[in-house]
Amino acid sequence: MGELLGSIAFALIVIAVIAGAWASISTLLRKGMMALVGFDRISVHEFETLLLYRNGRFEKALGPGRHRIPAGGRQLARIDMRPEVFKFTQGTVSADRFALNLVYVVRTQIVDPRASFESTQNYRNEVCMRLQSVVKAMCSRKSRLDIQMDHQTFGNNVQKAASQVFRSIGCECLTFELMQVDVVGLAAELDNRRMEAAAQAQGERGATGERGTFAAM
Repeated sequence: MGELLGSIAFALIVIAVIAGAWASISTLLRKGMMALVGFDRISVHEFETLLLYRNGRFEKALGPGRHRIPAGGRQLARIDMRPEVFKFTQGTVSADRFALNLVYVVRTQIVDPRASFESTQNYRNEVCMRLQSVVKAMCSRKSRLDIQMDHQTFGNNVQKAASQVFRSIGCECLTFELMQVDVVGLAAELDNRRMEAAAQAQGERGATGERGTFAAM
């Protein structure tokens, strides 16, 4: 019985050795020699930055290419550096108290991947919230006609202000294009009445001029 148990134990040891050797060979074939000493090979795309954290602390940012990094105690975060486009429809109020509905398109890009990852849990939501706050503040300092008649100046002002606000989350506002501005609600009705009154007054002045001309004849 003792010899049988010894044979079984020996067979198990042989199997374990073979399995360990096969695992090492497989790792060597798949990941290379450095994997056997605790290093992994990581590939980073051209449009990415890879943030490396070790035991919860930031260690370094890895650019495009292949990298060898220690396997233990690490956390990785891939940050997409490509520009993003957002389209918004936003209600706001101008400095002269007109209710406006704006349609605009914004192009943003991450310039500091670590700040964008660490400063907020949801980077895109943060960009949207901050951008709409900037647009609201800018409209409160501009009249309705200034916003409606000069889209380019308004867009340039918002783009500069948004870039400053985005800096703390590692982002930049590349472009801001105001596509459409509509007057809405009671303000729209008031605006229409003003236009009708102006047109009526102009018509009355024209009619008065004609009567004066006939009288002179």
